[in-house]
Amino acid sequence: MKLYEISERYQNIMDLVNNPELADNTDIQTQLEQTLNGIEDEFDSKVQQTVFVLKNIESEIEPIDAEIKRLQAMKKARQNSVERIKDYLKHHLHATNIKAVNCGVFNVSYREMKQSAVEIDDVLFSANNLDESLVNVKITPNKTAIKQALKDGVEVIGAKLVDSQVLTIR
Repeated sequence: MKLYEISERYQNIMDLVNNPELADNTDIQTQLEQTLNGIEDEFDSKVQQTVFVLKNIESEIEPIDAEIKRLQAMKKARQNSVERIKDYLKHHLHATNIKAVNCGVFNVSYREMKQSAVEIDDVLFSANNLDESLVNVKITPNKTAIKQALKDGVEVIGAKLVDSQVLTIR
C-alpha cells in the first residue's frame, strides 16, 4: 500500500474515533484503536522505507558532484589545449608572415586587428567606474534583510512572511 493510501486510511479511522455517535460504544472504540495502531505500524514502516529510498538517492549526489568536477576539469584542460594550439598557430603564422594556408580540408588565416579587444583589470576598473553604461548591475533580493524588515512591521511591496514546513531526518 502506498503512503498516501495509508494516510487516508489513518485519517478515516481518526474521524471514526472522534465521531461523537461512536464515543459511547467501547467495543467499536477498542476495535478502532487496534486498527489505528496497526495502521500506525504500517505507516511507520512505509515512512522508514521511504527514508531509505531518500538516503539512497542522497548518497548518489556526492559521487555525481565529484564526476561533474572531474568532467569540468577535463573540459577546462581541453579548452586550455585548444587555446594553446591556436596561440601556437598564431605565433608561427605571424613569425613567418604567412597570412593564409589552404590545407585542403581546412583553410587557416591570420590577421591582426588593431584595438579590437578589451583587457580589464577587475580591481582597478571596479574601484573607479560606477557609470551604469560601463557595468552590468544585477539586483537580487536580500531575503534575510526583507524577513527582518517584515518582522519589524515594515511594509515591503512584493514580499510577505509565510509559514513553512520543515522535514528533519536524523
